[in-house]
Amino acid sequence: MEPVRPPAPLHGELARLLPLLPVLDAVGQTRHVTAAAELLGVPQPTVSRALARAAAVVGVELVRKDGRGIRLTAAAEQLLPAVRTALQELQHGLDALHERQLQARGLVRLSFQMTFGESAVPVFVSGFRARHPDVRFELVQGSRQHCLDALTEGRVDLSIVSPRPEPTRDIDSATLHVQPVRLAVPAGHRLAERRSVRMGEVAGEPFVALERGFGMRSILDRLGREAGFKPDIAFSGQDSRTLLGLVSAGLGVALVPPSSGGHGAVYGSVRHGSGLGWAELALEDEGAYREIGLVWPRVVGEPPQVRMFRDHVLGLDAGLLADAFGR
Repeated sequence: MEPVRPPAPLHGELARLLPLLPVLDAVGQTRHVTAAAELLGVPQPTVSRALARAAAVVGVELVRKDGRGIRLTAAAEQLLPAVRTALQELQHGLDALHERQLQARGLVRLSFQMTFGESAVPVFVSGFRARHPDVRFELVQGSRQHCLDALTEGRVDLSIVSPRPEPTRDIDSATLHVQPVRLAVPAGHRLAERRSVRMGEVAGEPFVALERGFGMRSILDRLGREAGFKPDIAFSGQDSRTLLGLVSAGLGVALVPPSSGGHGAVYGSVRHGSGLGWAELALEDEGAYREIGLVWPRVVGEPPQVRMFRDHVLGLDAGLLADAFGR
């Protein structure tokens, strides 16, 4: 029987390059030494020294000064896809190991707008914990701006907000659901029997609205601007249910997400024992929708339970997402 040969040692060049791969990847993502240092959570000189060491290992120049920033050389651009693939494969291997050994544990900190707390967030959390019961969740509710501030300040790991912010060098995002918005009017309103209207038909009427910083408020402002008027805000608040109570009392009209009277609400009057009620009408305006997104920071060394929860949410069926958020 031939003796079992020990594995060949790593090539010296590769062994010296491996610890520098996260730095190369961060510089490739940000195209800036300072931004890469912030992403990695290390001092800027550490990144500069790592780039110099990497260049010495591969024997070619990787970055050049370009004004106050840097420019990647052709050699760096050629190397980066392999660097990214290597890191991704290693991360996939670690994630598979954690899943196989049921080692997904620890804390996931999630912020979300208040309207997503009734159904969507419970669906996401319960589905994930069915597979990973040792993961704990810290949930933070608030306005869109509050949720995004908590994310950028490092107080949460993920946020569910609407409208979805565009990706930047600091954050990434993905669309979960595109949802129509409706106009809520008092049950006795002149438009209450209609199934659909245009925003211009309520120009000049008083609105009840969420405060600035809430996603629905920015959509209201945008739709009013596109319809040629500035909404007259008679009442503002922080809770959509309270706003619907004001609509029911005849104090104004409001822009609302679907099923605002409870999941399963339909077009037409929604009446309560108090005699108050409102009607939810479809909006015919082209931009009468909100894009709901999942947002996360671009960081190196993201906890595996956070990555796995994000993958779980992003992998959910479109129909389930539509049911969770409201159609």
